[in-house]
Amino acid sequence: MPQENLNKIWNAGKYFEPKAEQPAKESNPDENKPSNVKRKISVVKAFMSEQEDSFKKKVEAVLKGVEEPASAPATADKEEKPVPDDAEVIVGIGQEKIGENLVAGKSIHVTGYAGNWIGYSMSGGEIYVEGSVGYWTGFHMSGGKIHVEGSTGNATGCMMYGGEIHVEGDAEDRTGRFMSGGVLRIDGDVASFDKTAFSSYNKGTIIWKGETIWKNGQQIEPGWTNLKVEEKIVK
Repeated sequence: MPQENLNKIWNAGKYFEPKAEQPAKESNPDENKPSNVKRKISVVKAFMSEQEDSFKKKVEAVLKGVEEPASAPATADKEEKPVPDDAEVIVGIGQEKIGENLVAGKSIHVTGYAGNWIGYSMSGGEIYVEGSVGYWTGFHMSGGKIHVEGSTGNATGCMMYGGEIHVEGDAEDRTGRFMSGGVLRIDGDVASFDKTAFSSYNKGTIIWKGETIWKNGQQIEPGWTNLKVEEKIVK
């Protein structure tokens, strides 16, 4: 066999030159970071798809060992809610009764979504939820504030007699049921208000789409934006 063929491989009637060995590439710790980010984000997406972009930045910052990136400039009509240094931060995946019996001086910040009975019988403090929540938000609350960036389920503000609930999104049925005080503010659409919310017993305030429609036991003129309340009350 010719000398030049000594290092060749014979296969299927042909000679094949063996591939030259490639020098081993030194691993770079930074190269593993994108895959780690992708893995962590996939876990987040499983329960919080709407928070993906926000969480991706947070995960990348942690993996790089730097502080969290600066938030995008706030729009003219909405500013990012700062998290108090002493707030209890909860990664929300639908837990119920977050903030039950919360008292003044306490603060809870939920970075995901929450379940039912948020702020149940709270008398003070603040609950801020970045996502949406379930039914009975603020049930029987007497003080404090609940702020929901997303939407709420049925019976928001049911039996509240103090404090404030602010919902940036929509609300479902029986909103304001048997409330007798406090402030209920909803920026989005309401599937239906409860007729008891518009009785003389309700000395609270209802603000719908930026307009006060009920205060101190009486309706506020001049009417309402978009649909009239009578059309949205459960008959």
